[in-house]
Amino acid sequence: MTTINQSDFFTAPIEQYRTELSFCAANVKGIQEWLLRLPSIHLGDSSKSLLNAVIEILELKCEEPLRFELIQSLHLSLEQVLGTLEKYFLSDVASVMNHNESIVELAQQFRCYMARTYIHIAFESHAQLISKQFSLFAFRQKKQLQDIRSLSTYYALQQLSLLKFQQQVLYKSSLVGQWRIGHQLFILAEYNDFHLEDINYLHGSINQLTNIYQVYNQINLLDILNTHQIRPIEIQSLYQCTYQWVQLLELTKKESTTSRYIIDPNKDFPPVLNNMEIKKGSDCYFIETQALLDHINLANLPQNRNISPTEKHYLSSSLIFHVQNVLNNIPERRYERYDYISTIQLAFGLQSAHYYLSHATHFEDTLQLNSRVHLQQNNSKFLSGWNDEPSSSNHKSLYSVLDQETKQIHTCTVMDISINGYRIRWTGDVPKQLRAGEFILVQENAQSPWRGGVIRWLKQASTKHLEFGIEILSQDLTPCAVQLSGDRNTVLYHHAILLSNQVLNKTHLSIVVPGHQTFKPQQGINLRLDNQQIKIYLNDIKLISQSFSQFDFELLNDNEQVILEQYIQQHAETIKKQDVWESLK
Repeated sequence: MTTINQSDFFTAPIEQYRTELSFCAANVKGIQEWLLRLPSIHLGDSSKSLLNAVIEILELKCEEPLRFELIQSLHLSLEQVLGTLEKYFLSDVASVMNHNESIVELAQQFRCYMARTYIHIAFESHAQLISKQFSLFAFRQKKQLQDIRSLSTYYALQQLSLLKFQQQVLYKSSLVGQWRIGHQLFILAEYNDFHLEDINYLHGSINQLTNIYQVYNQINLLDILNTHQIRPIEIQSLYQCTYQWVQLLELTKKESTTSRYIIDPNKDFPPVLNNMEIKKGSDCYFIETQALLDHINLANLPQNRNISPTEKHYLSSSLIFHVQNVLNNIPERRYERYDYISTIQLAFGLQSAHYYLSHATHFEDTLQLNSRVHLQQNNSKFLSGWNDEPSSSNHKSLYSVLDQETKQIHTCTVMDISINGYRIRWTGDVPKQLRAGEFILVQENAQSPWRGGVIRWLKQASTKHLEFGIEILSQDLTPCAVQLSGDRNTVLYHHAILLSNQVLNKTHLSIVVPGHQTFKPQQGINLRLDNQQIKIYLNDIKLISQSFSQFDFELLNDNEQVILEQYIQQHAETIKKQDVWESLK
């Protein structure tokens, strides 16, 4: 029997040598009676028995309608077990990667063998339909085979979609042959004109996606929306939304000005961005996503009545921005990568970054709250409704000291570099801060300065290794603090970092603040610089993730520009003079 790690798993011929099933009679009643005897309490035993049952059904020498009935009899029980196993993925991916690889492997085997069984039924049924000469009196037999072909193609693609979701949650790559077999299944359905058949009407079932065309679009959309920049729980949210979004995709054989993606069904490859350099054959498919982008662009508007309850529940502002960014930008590499083997120091998270950029000073101490703060008044329209900083005697209880795990500095191996980033390999236990969209500090050696970046993607390269990509946002970083205008009785500051970048020989400043919902564009906030405080106005979002946001900003009082520049220059001078590693001794 082939294994899921073999390159021909989805296409290799099946040796069907079994004349009977070892665990029950080879009929629906036998399966049902066996399921009643299955020990539901012991997940390990029942999982092993169910997986063996699927494999035996695939190896059984029988007619395809019977094989379909047998696998359908197990289908619900298989999904229930898989639902339990896959809860581990969403609750703690790092733990799964480190300690429960057997759970990952078992769940993937379930999906693969379920898909493989339905794939076999689909193609075998089709082979019989085109090879047999059915008499006028064999109409019922022919119709049964046609129905089995339609249903098994649908369920095979459904399992491939669920497999793709599973792989994305675990940052795993597709298996060899996985994309090609999906393309072949859709071509089979479209060529024989059953890709739009209503499966629920045909089978008497209740599926959210009602035909093969929609399921195939879901697989493609899952890949398009996944850039390895979001967390497993966000991948799940997008997956739930794809059930509605597939209605907004158009798959066609004819290229148009809005054909954003292209599929070559002869290749074992997902949809790619359509451009002039791609060689396009007559059998290629084109995907138009403009309707989905138009829909997402309206999702944030309060008067938008088209957004569904599912979207309201699952879509955060950062996920909306993520989808807009994917569908509206060109996801091509801007810089070439170069081989570069070295080690690098990493510190995860905005709080940890603030700590080291402040020479290992705790956040509360950087605020200098015992000092008198000077706030210049300004008649600008942006100051309306703002409050000056009140005095507070209990501010110390608001700020906790970073624990050792959060502020730990890690050493990793650089695999290659680009002008603006690194590809890094992680070996060993995965810290909870290692996630896509996390702010990160990097330092190539003890003499070089810290640089700030964001983790753009993660991928599990092997059982014990992760690979992830870092984009450098700036090499000139200045720690500071920000305060929302709010309750006069509470002085609460947040970690923040000023980023300096040279744009057309001019210094451009932006600010990184925590979270993706606390701070918003067109919002006025207080910026704390040691014992001084000035007011700024947040403009456009440059970058947003689940853990931080980066904004352009402007000063409310232009006369305070000198205060900001002096503070940044003063910090730059102290960085040059101090060895950060000394603070760790």
